[in-house]
Amino acid sequence: MKLKHYIFLGLALTLPIISVSCSKSYEDFEDNYVEKLPQNNDDGLTLHAFCWTFKQIKDNLPGIYESGFKSILTMPLQTPKNGGSTWWSFYQPLSFSIASSSSLGTKEELKELCLEADKYGISIYCDVVFNHMANISDDDLEDDGTPKVSPKVGEYEPYIYEHRNDKGDTSTFHHNKNATGSGAETQYYPYGKLPDLNTGNPYVQERCLSYLKECIDAGIDGFRFDAAKHIETSQDKDYPSNFWENTLLAAKDYYKEKENKELYAYGEVLNNPLERDINLYANMMDVTCDGYIQGVHKGVVSSKSADAICNAQYGKNVDVSKVITWVESHDTYVESSTHINETRVAKEWGVIASRKGINALFLARPNANIDVGQIGSYGFESELVASANRFHNRFIGAEEDLHSESDDLVFVNERYSEEDDGAYVLNIDAEKKNYTKTVKFNHLSDGNYYDLVTGSKVVVSSKTATINFDQSGICYLVRSHVLPRPSFTISSRGESFADKLNVELKTSNASESFYYFNDDESSKVSFNEKVNITIGDHVINNEEVLNIVVKNGNNSKTRRFVFNKITLIDGYFNVINLNPIYFEQNELYIWSWEPSKWHKDYTYENNILLIDVSGYTGFLLGLFNKDYVIENTQKWDENIIKQSVDIKGEALKKGFFDASGF
Repeated sequence: MKLKHYIFLGLALTLPIISVSCSKSYEDFEDNYVEKLPQNNDDGLTLHAFCWTFKQIKDNLPGIYESGFKSILTMPLQTPKNGGSTWWSFYQPLSFSIASSSSLGTKEELKELCLEADKYGISIYCDVVFNHMANISDDDLEDDGTPKVSPKVGEYEPYIYEHRNDKGDTSTFHHNKNATGSGAETQYYPYGKLPDLNTGNPYVQERCLSYLKECIDAGIDGFRFDAAKHIETSQDKDYPSNFWENTLLAAKDYYKEKENKELYAYGEVLNNPLERDINLYANMMDVTCDGYIQGVHKGVVSSKSADAICNAQYGKNVDVSKVITWVESHDTYVESSTHINETRVAKEWGVIASRKGINALFLARPNANIDVGQIGSYGFESELVASANRFHNRFIGAEEDLHSESDDLVFVNERYSEEDDGAYVLNIDAEKKNYTKTVKFNHLSDGNYYDLVTGSKVVVSSKTATINFDQSGICYLVRSHVLPRPSFTISSRGESFADKLNVELKTSNASESFYYFNDDESSKVSFNEKVNITIGDHVINNEEVLNIVVKNGNNSKTRRFVFNKITLIDGYFNVINLNPIYFEQNELYIWSWEPSKWHKDYTYENNILLIDVSGYTGFLLGLFNKDYVIENTQKWDENIIKQSVDIKGEALKKGFFDASGF
C-alpha cells in the first residue's frame, strides 16, 4: 500500500554518505534547477522569530534567506501590557494600533524591517490578538466574576474601555460565563483570566480592521490570529457574528487592491471548535494542526517506526493545504520544563518540511529565561534545517510517496514530477551505529544523486541504493551535483565591550575562510578552521565591524557583526542599553545582596543607569507595575513582573551590564 511523504533533519553530519550498492556507473543528470524561494507565501516555510526585536530580525535576514525560509512571524505588534517587559505581556494588548515603541522596537524600525525583507523576497507576518485584552491582574474580577479590564486600555481605546460593562450588544466585552452550545467558547475566554472582547460589536470590529490595515500599510504580508477558535463565525448556531467577514476578509481585499497579491492568514485553532465545523475557519484562513507532530514524535522516538511516521494523521478534517504545523510552537516550548535536543528537532522538521502542500512554522528558540530581545539558538541556520527547507522549496507541487524500508527502520519520502525527483531518507536506527542500510525507491530514476547536506554521491541502480549514514541518520537526495555548504560558529555576534573582547570563530566545510575589520576587505586575514580574534583594536566612532567570509566552491557565506565600544563612567557600575520605556510604564527596583534589600539608589543619565555597588556581592534589576511601592524592602517581593539575570562574580567585576536583553 502506498503511504504518504515525509522528511527529517538533524545536526551537522560528520561522516559522508556513500553509495556502495553497485559497480554500475552513470553520468550525472542534466540538471537546470536554480535555487530560489517560493513565489507564493502559501508554498513557503515560516520562521517564528519568537521574542526577537525588529532590529534582530533585520540583522539576521541574510541567514534566514540562505536557510530557505519564505516568511517570518513576529510577536504581536499591538501596544503590550507593561511595555512588553515579558513575552506573555504581548498577548495582553492595550490597543488596536501598532505600538509606537515597545521592547520589540519602534514602528519606524518595523517599517524598515519590512522594506529590507522585501529585497530578499521574504514576507513578514505578525501575531494578532483580537480575542481579549489586558487585565489588571488574575485576581481582579467584576461582580459577575469576569476579569477586570486594565485601565491602561482606556488610554489607547477609550470607547472600548468606557463601554466595557454595558448591558447587551453595546458592551465591548463579554460577561456570559454560563454560555452553552456551539458558541460557549466564544462568549467567555477562561484561559489566563483575560477580559474577552465582544467581537460581535461593530465598533470592536471597526478597530480590529483599522489595525489590520495599519499593519498592511507598514509592510506586513500576513497574520496569525491568536485564539481564533474563541472568536465566533457567521455560521455558528449560537452567538454568530460577521467578525471575520468584517475584519480578515475585508483586510484581504484591502491587501489585494494595494499589493496585487494574496494576504496570508492562519488561525490558532487548537483541537476542534466545540460543535462547529472546522471548515468554517479553514474557508477563510489556514488552521493550526497541533496533533500531527505527535505521530511523528512517536515514530522518531518512542516506537522508532518508519510506519508510525508514515501513518501520522493531521487531526484536522480539512485539505492538507489549509493546515500549518510545527515541531514545537512557542506555547509548547514555554510550557515544557525540558526541551528536545536540536538533532531531533531537525529530524522532525524534515518530516514536516518534505510534505506535499503543507505549511509549517519553525520556532527560533528564545534564551532559557524567555527574555524579549534575546536569541537563544541559531539552530534555524543549521545545514540540516536549511537542507530541509531547500528540499521543500525545490519540490513544490511535486507528488509524494511515503514508505518504510529495511525492517521499518528507514523512512523514505520520495518527491517526483515529470521534470525532477528526489528523496528524503531517514535511518531511525542510526543512533545504534547501524549506519548502513539498503533502501528501495518506487519513483527515483536510476542514476547519481547528491546529498544536500554533505554533497556526497549516492548511486541509485535498479531502484535501490545502499547508503552509509552518519549518526544523525539523515540524507536528502537531489539530482543537482552539490558541494557541502560552508558554515561557521562564533562566540559573539556583536555586543558591547569596554576594553577588549575575545571572539572565537570556527568553520566547517570551508575551502577558504577569512575575516576583516570595518568593511575593508583589502586587510583580510585568512585562517583554517579555528581562530581567536581580538575586538577593540580597530574602533571607529565607538564601533568595530567584524566581517567574516567562508567559501566552498561556488557556495559562500558572508556575515557582518557590529561591536559597540562603551566608555564607562568611573565610580559607578554602568547598566547600558536599558529600555527607556521601563521608566515610563514601570517601576524599576534593584535587589542587592549584602545588605539584601530593594532600593532605588541609582541615577539615570544619558541612557545609562549608574549604580554605586560598593560592598555588593551581586544584584539584579526588577520591574514592577507603574506606581507600585515595595512595602517590605528587606523581603523578596512576589509582585515582580520581570527580573534580570544575577549580576555577580566576573559580570560584576566587568563594571557594566548590557541590558539590551532585559
